[in-house]
Amino acid sequence: MKHDTRLYRIPLMTAMGLIMALGVWILWSWQGYSERSMDWRRQRAQDSFATLNAVIASMSNGELTDWKQIETVLSSVIRGSRTLFVVVQGRHGRLVQTGTMPEFLMTNSTRGEIQTDDLFVMWSPLQPSHIPANWTEALESINLGLGLWPRSNPVMYLGFRSSTENFTSSWFWQRQAPIFASALVCILAVTAVWITGIRRRILAGELASERIRSAHLEELGLAAAGLAHETKNPLGIIMGMAQQIEARHDIPAESRAMLGYIMDEVDKASSRLGNFMNFARQRKPSLAPVRIDRLCHEVAHILGPDFEAGGVELLSQVKATSIYADEVMLRQVLVNLLLNSLHASAAGTTVRIVLGRQGRRMELCVEDQGRGIPAELLPDIFKPYVSGSATGHGLGLAIVKRVVEAHGWKISARSIRGQGTTMTISGIKPARETS
Repeated sequence: MKHDTRLYRIPLMTAMGLIMALGVWILWSWQGYSERSMDWRRQRAQDSFATLNAVIASMSNGELTDWKQIETVLSSVIRGSRTLFVVVQGRHGRLVQTGTMPEFLMTNSTRGEIQTDDLFVMWSPLQPSHIPANWTEALESINLGLGLWPRSNPVMYLGFRSSTENFTSSWFWQRQAPIFASALVCILAVTAVWITGIRRRILAGELASERIRSAHLEELGLAAAGLAHETKNPLGIIMGMAQQIEARHDIPAESRAMLGYIMDEVDKASSRLGNFMNFARQRKPSLAPVRIDRLCHEVAHILGPDFEAGGVELLSQVKATSIYADEVMLRQVLVNLLLNSLHASAAGTTVRIVLGRQGRRMELCVEDQGRGIPAELLPDIFKPYVSGSATGHGLGLAIVKRVVEAHGWKISARSIRGQGTTMTISGIKPARETS
């Protein structure tokens, strides 16, 4: 059974909204983690800067500082650490350089930081030792005269190894992935349960409708049987009496013509009664392998004289194929569809029977080049007593639909006014011949 997918729109949209919210939460958490990692990296760099600044300040003596000695000490301090280079840039040139500093990192600013994929660099002016507030404090200070740099305040550049974390391989994702996966599974599970509940309610409603429909059809079949029993005998008596009167030679010609009309109307009534009984009767198809190509050619041969009389060409373009069907019921369907196409076709046109593939199933089409079906009538064409012909009883296509659905197939109509109509039976299961 095909259901309207719009019924599932609310649960699907809710699931999509929850998944998007989950994604936003993951992104927001990742940004917070990245910011905290950056703050941690910056704090470590500042601690290293303070340590090296203290080393330089303890070894400096103003303008008479021995920078070569400081460079040697700094090289031994950073050896084996995450610090890649230390550069002290004075007013008149470079005072200290340990490691290799990329030239593009040189800047005119005296304070800042740069983050690349594999490098974190920060720079800031060297901080002098604490300046005593008075002479007594100066005499007691152990740093008297050290690291003051009265005429030049050098800038120190520090470079550190800093590999940018990949989201999927980061510690953050390793910790958050199970939470994200669990939340996603819960969302999908709830959505599936929600959709299943909707589907069950729909199926329950359809089953209840089908039970009511079956009960109604059963009552209709019983009524049809009673109607046939009560009507056939009077119709037979009327027909017999009319034939007896017509056989007499002494009746006027006008009476004879009226008897002909009476017998024609009795024939029409009997035919419509038979069609009504066929529609009301619930018959279960007896499925068996049927050579659809042979059946189509056989029906085309039987109806050939009618098509020749109407000047309409009938072509059966069906290759050798076996399908599962009730042969008698399928023959009835083909006859009804082909006669409808014949009545709608003008002389010189063509009616085709075509069998094609639809995935693993087959579809059988009856195509004509007739007058077509009015657009306003097309949605109701398979309902009882709906006919596009003034002389039609409106049960032919209703019977066809009943037989098609009894097989588990589907039938649809496609028509363009003045160009023709195509009736398509789909969902036909192919069968392998066991000869």
